[in-house]
Amino acid sequence: MNSVHSYKRRSRILTCALSILTPLRGNRRSVPLRVPTLSALLLIFLAHGALANDAEALVRRMSEATGALTYDGIFVYVRDGQIDTMRVVHTRNEDGTELERLVSVSGPQGEVTRDGTRVTCTLTDDTGLLEKRVPRDYVGLRLSNPIDQLNRHYEFAIIGNGRVAGRLTHQVSIEPLVQDRYSLRLWIDVASNLLLKSAVIGVNNQVLEQVMFTQLSIGEPLASDALDADLSAGGYTWYTNTKSDSVPDTPVADDFTIGWLPSGFEMKNQQIHSISSNGVPVKNVIYSDGLAVVSVFVEKLVSDTLPLQGYTTMGAVSAFSRVSPPYQITVMGDVPQSTVRRIAASVALNETN
Repeated sequence: MNSVHSYKRRSRILTCALSILTPLRGNRRSVPLRVPTLSALLLIFLAHGALANDAEALVRRMSEATGALTYDGIFVYVRDGQIDTMRVVHTRNEDGTELERLVSVSGPQGEVTRDGTRVTCTLTDDTGLLEKRVPRDYVGLRLSNPIDQLNRHYEFAIIGNGRVAGRLTHQVSIEPLVQDRYSLRLWIDVASNLLLKSAVIGVNNQVLEQVMFTQLSIGEPLASDALDADLSAGGYTWYTNTKSDSVPDTPVADDFTIGWLPSGFEMKNQQIHSISSNGVPVKNVIYSDGLAVVSVFVEKLVSDTLPLQGYTTMGAVSAFSRVSPPYQITVMGDVPQSTVRRIAASVALNETN
């Protein structure tokens, strides 16, 4: 296989596997100095704590709504000067299994379907959005750690209200206490607690990516075929991952050691993907602090494979690859470039590999 073609194909497949994260300044003037009383300081402290607790409770309800509600909507995904339009359909069946379908509305065709832990990516040969990035959640934000753990690493606050897709929202900011991860802005539906808009904020308040509903129905009966994949014609490639099939007997994390992770990151999953175009399994370990997610991939190189090296970015997703013969190490996640590079540099392969 041509090495350049192999490089592009492996990039698409590898990232598909991831589906298996300023104060206002006015004019200064001289004012009399007033020393607040102890009771006033206490009221300010208690008020700040109450607002933070309200924000944390709201984010917790939003996380629950993402997986519990039935909804069908159109949203736009904006990053790197590009706008993609997508449709999402989500529900739970009678036994509580989560069902979801995500399909491209604009650009190259492709879709992702989820049936419990089984995720299927259906892709064209073109380089499309779904090939480049299938994040853990395009719509909604599911917390993998309790709020009382997250608030050790982030500060939560309700900062206002707004309207998205004709619905009233609360606006919440989530600020990291250390700049090795990104800030978030969330617009949460007042009526349903569903996340209607999100923005990932980088350095200098730069908006790295946004997801926003433009049309949405919540709690309405779905059409009988709303969750059926319809890319059945030729020219598509299917990649399916079932959690129970991908968990190795021997822990993948035993094959290498990670010397540094941001504070609060824990291992959430480990998998071996049979997705490489050269037939070589890709070892994958996933870490998260409950909001941000980082994946470490280790793949053995073969002679006709063009390795991935250096940085790749797409919106808020950063990736860094390096070669440690005879293996390639790739770290990818919704964290800054400096973070993925530091993690990648700390990966040491064990001698038994």
